[in-house]
Amino acid sequence: MSTATTGTGTHRGKVTSTVFAVGLMLFSMFFGAGNLIFPPMLGVESGEHFTPAIIGFILTGVALPTVTIIAVAVSGSGVRDLASRAGAWFGLVFSVVAYLSIGSLYAMPRAAAIGYELGIETTFGFSGAGWRLLFTSIFFAVAFALVIVPGTVADSLGKILTPILLVLIAILAIVAISKLHDPAIPATDDYTKNPLVAGILKGYFTMDSIAALAFAIIVVSSFSSRGITNHRQIVKLCTIAAALAGTCLLVVYLALGYMGTRMPDKGSYSDGAELLARASEITLGGVGNYIFSGVVLLACLTTAVGLIAASASFFNELVPKFSYRTWSIVFTLLGLTVANLGLERILSISGPVIGLIYPPAIALIGVTILHMFVGKLNIPLTYRVAVTVALIFSALDLLTQLGAPMDGVNNALGFIPLFQDGMGWLIPTIIAAAIAFAIDANRNKRSKEALVSGEIDESLQQSPEDRAAQNSTTHA
Repeated sequence: MSTATTGTGTHRGKVTSTVFAVGLMLFSMFFGAGNLIFPPMLGVESGEHFTPAIIGFILTGVALPTVTIIAVAVSGSGVRDLASRAGAWFGLVFSVVAYLSIGSLYAMPRAAAIGYELGIETTFGFSGAGWRLLFTSIFFAVAFALVIVPGTVADSLGKILTPILLVLIAILAIVAISKLHDPAIPATDDYTKNPLVAGILKGYFTMDSIAALAFAIIVVSSFSSRGITNHRQIVKLCTIAAALAGTCLLVVYLALGYMGTRMPDKGSYSDGAELLARASEITLGGVGNYIFSGVVLLACLTTAVGLIAASASFFNELVPKFSYRTWSIVFTLLGLTVANLGLERILSISGPVIGLIYPPAIALIGVTILHMFVGKLNIPLTYRVAVTVALIFSALDLLTQLGAPMDGVNNALGFIPLFQDGMGWLIPTIIAAAIAFAIDANRNKRSKEALVSGEIDESLQQSPEDRAAQNSTTHA
């Protein structure tokens, strides 16, 4: 065999290995404790309507985040540039709020809080503010160590922690499904009327689509930092990695959801965490408690690692005066502080903000996906109109949650489909975006270059860890 052929084969092998590691890394960042406890509870509540319910859950909990990663890769730029298609100020404010809300002010401390409450307090009985502080300090110290060492995010998550997590989930699911044989019970009201829509809403509220916007920068830079900067090839590799992550999510959700349909005493569980803990104990005895604890801790840790890395990378690009390492320290300490406020307080503070940005985020993703199929056609009005309409409806929901006198407005808009389910923005946004797209198409203004061409942005051609190492060398 020639040297050239051997070199080509080695390069392909490295690319394949990288794609596999990045795909598993992405799965582990998506799969937090919330993703662990939603599917089994869906299995219990949907009962005989499990199939349409889990299909709906997969549409918004798997397909949408997967496509979001691909859409960001196609854009060839970060979240701010993507969001700026709806306006420069919106791009800046939206990206900052998105990273803060799903990062150190919400999802990151939530992961630590859930890790403590389900992985430590429930299993080992260590309760109290002191134990919480000790655990979260260790939790964030480990997460910071994985984030800050050059080259470890993709390797540590994709090649080490994620396989362990998948093995633990597989043990729990396979044993539980083989030992539990209780028949499904009649579906609850939500899943009786329209189980597909109920499942879609359940997957919608995992909020993984916003997380996908944040995680995409790590996925793209994981390839570009290894010398792959051709935009078309980046899109191809990101698509494969996102598909791998989506497949893992799909299999895990199906297994956990089906396990829920076979649990005994289905009406006695208040949430998915209690259900999973009980399933572990029934099927695996005392060892099951420790396996459940391990699954929760790993799921929470891998999500926190991804959020710290993504947030630090974004703010390092936004304010390069402060290094990636500095931003990592800031978000780690902020996450630690907020985590010790307690889970209920975290949700009460951050929930309304998440609710505000989620509809425009989905609208932005939807138009970006549309943009993938219209080639060089510029659609600025479509971006602006879709995001604006979605933001108006989410603002109305926020005002209602804050106690503003909105009864008259809500009653007037009650005829809109899905309005009572918290998704009243969807149909008006689709209609408004369709009209805007027709106007954009009639203008027929086209870009000189195809949407996927050339090189990706220079800001994505280094991994966050490499930038940290470079900054450290520069400042030494």
